[in-house]
Order: sequence, then C-alpha cells, then structure tokens
Amino acid sequence: MNPLRELLGLELPIVQAPMAGAQGSALAIAVSSAGGLGSLPCGILGPDDVRRELAAIRAGTDRPFNVNFFVSTPPTPDPERARRWRELLSPYAGELGIAPPTARRRARPGASPRRWRSRRGPATRGQLPLRPAAGGAAGGRGR
Repeated sequence: MNPLRELLGLELPIVQAPMAGAQGSALAIAVSSAGGLGSLPCGILGPDDVRRELAAIRAGTDRPFNVNFFVSTPPTPDPERARRWRELLSPYAGELGIAPPTARRRARPGASPRRWRSRRGPATRGQLPLRPAAGGAAGGRGR
C-alpha cells in the first residue's frame, strides 16, 4: 500500500474531485464509503451550509473525507488584456453564429475567495483532522 493511502486509511487509490455547485455530501459519502477519499466542495457554501454538509457526511460514513475551499487570489482586472482576448475570440463567435464575448462578470459575488478566507475557519474549527492546501495557501500562485 502506498504511504498516502496508508496515512489516510484508504482502501482504493481514488480521490474524488470536489465539484462546487455540482455535488454535495451524498457523493462524498458514497466515495468514502466505497474506500476512496470523498470530497466536499465548500468554496461556494456559507458557514451554516458547511456545518450541515459536514454533519451529513459524519452521519453517513466513518471513513476519511476531504474538505475543499477556494484559496487562490483573484487576478487583478486588466481591461487591455480582456479586450485582446475578446478580439481574438470574436471571429470564432461569428463562425458559430453566437454573440461575441463580452466583459466577464462574477456569477456569484458572495463566493469570492477573499470572503471565504475570513469564514472558513469558524465554519470548520475543531472539525477537521487534516487541512490540505493548494494554490496560494500552499505557497503556490493561485490563478
């Protein structure tokens, strides 16, 4: 057995991708119960939702699971760069008979990584034995 599987107590070398907006605790429970590492995507959940989903996972399985948050830093807006990519993509839009791309708008203003930095701690305090990190939190550069 490899060291990570042994450390986490996994029967299978499977880590379920946390898919924010597409899944919740049920999939994480199923994957963990089957011997893999189920994942709960929390990047767009509020603290009360995180607590409720964590409680559901704990009630549904006693196996290890992953809790995933967005921790990257949003890029600084660059209007000139955005203009260039819209210009580059416009011919393809014409070929497909669709409207050319427009300036990007944030779909969920409340789901920003900056907002979660201040909320993820209180939502999970004392509940998680392992806190993996990625992007900026791991010392990398989030994009």
